[in-house]
Amino acid sequence: MPELPVHSGADARLADAFAAPGCPLCRERVDRERSYMASILAEFVNDVPFRRRLDEARGFCEPHVHALVEADRRGSGGLLGPAILFNAQLRIRLREVTAAHAARGRSKSKRVADAQTPSRCPICAEVRRADQVTVAGLVHLTADPVWADAVAAADLCLEHLLALMAEGPTTPAWAAIEARQLARLRELDDRLESFVQRSSHDRRHLITDPERASLAAAASLLGSDRARGPGN
Repeated sequence: MPELPVHSGADARLADAFAAPGCPLCRERVDRERSYMASILAEFVNDVPFRRRLDEARGFCEPHVHALVEADRRGSGGLLGPAILFNAQLRIRLREVTAAHAARGRSKSKRVADAQTPSRCPICAEVRRADQVTVAGLVHLTADPVWADAVAAADLCLEHLLALMAEGPTTPAWAAIEARQLARLRELDDRLESFVQRSSHDRRHLITDPERASLAAAASLLGSDRARGPGN
């Protein structure tokens, strides 16, 4: 692939993501996710405005609870930061469970339902915001033919392909990018179908390497590249 022209730090990060295997937007999302968690642990554990927002959000989602522990371990933080943040989250959730326990009748059902409501995780919110910025920036970069060719050839996951399609302009050049991505999906579908058809005991010897690789490719396409996510 030709070297991608860059004009900013954001362009350079995207160019690095495109040089690596898998969905480049998933890779960029994971990098931003890790960076934001590191910032929380380094700067915001005792930050009053952040802690207020965290309380209003009712804490972190389950995946990011575990991810914060792993992030702190990678940074050799001694786990004090996560302990402080989880202690604050636990107090809020404990109040909810206590109120549900004390309630009766329909009030109890409502209290339990309220306590079961997922938190509005600030890390998830930041990742979504950063993802939107990255998608919009990448669409803008495709005005350059070199970037357009890179996007058309990339192993985009379905989530990010659709996000780009939602943001993309109604131009012949963009339509060509979508057409090449659609051809990639059809080719993967053919390989995966061949893998299935040749997986019986008497036909396994006919499976080719591209067909064998189709399962992992389909998992990355349909499930995003979350295997490259926090803690990995």
